[in-house]
Amino acid sequence: MVKFRTKLNSRDSTILVVSFIISMITVIPALVIKYTASELGYDGATNSLFGRIGYSAFTAFIEELNKYIVIIAYAYRRKEFDEPLAGIMVTVLIGLGFVTIDNAWHILDADKYSDTWRILASIPMSMAVAVIMGFYAGMSKYGLDSDDLSSFGLRIRGLVTATIFHGFYNFFLFMEEYRSLTVLIVIVLLVVVFQIGLCLFRARRLHTRLIYSRLKRTKNSSESTF
Repeated sequence: MVKFRTKLNSRDSTILVVSFIISMITVIPALVIKYTASELGYDGATNSLFGRIGYSAFTAFIEELNKYIVIIAYAYRRKEFDEPLAGIMVTVLIGLGFVTIDNAWHILDADKYSDTWRILASIPMSMAVAVIMGFYAGMSKYGLDSDDLSSFGLRIRGLVTATIFHGFYNFFLFMEEYRSLTVLIVIVLLVVVFQIGLCLFRARRLHTRLIYSRLKRTKNSSESTF
């Protein structure tokens, strides 16, 4: 199996490939749930502001929950998923796998999602929220027991934060009144960029600290054998 190296150790790229493939499959239950809600009369076609806010949050939660399930059911159990940087890498692949099939579906369903720029915009959006959720998922396993309450809290924090930003993205799409929302869009964009930068900075710093810790442990172990 192909290996990809970091300064930390050699990681089996299987976790990336499998996570990507599984996330492509999870688009199906997400679409089924949204289709069922639409058949029951709950969709983004409502003219009510609160109705659009509610539907934006609902669709965002369904999609992020499906990605979260891939993390917990598969990636989180792997030994490679041991720090924030690894969590970010894996979750970004999960997000890309999901958005690839989701966009393919919407392209086929042209009446529902025909604007090319929206399809393209969903890719960086998916990567952005994946960085955030992946960071907290990785943090939850960084020096913590998987069953620890604080570990669970970090994972949920990642899911909720990703859902909030994804919900804003959906809301802007459903409103389609971009000029009146320009200030809000800029504010949300700046907050997202800041959050991503903070997650990447902290992940890199913790990654370096973990490298140093492991090298020191290895050195001490080698010295003790003499």
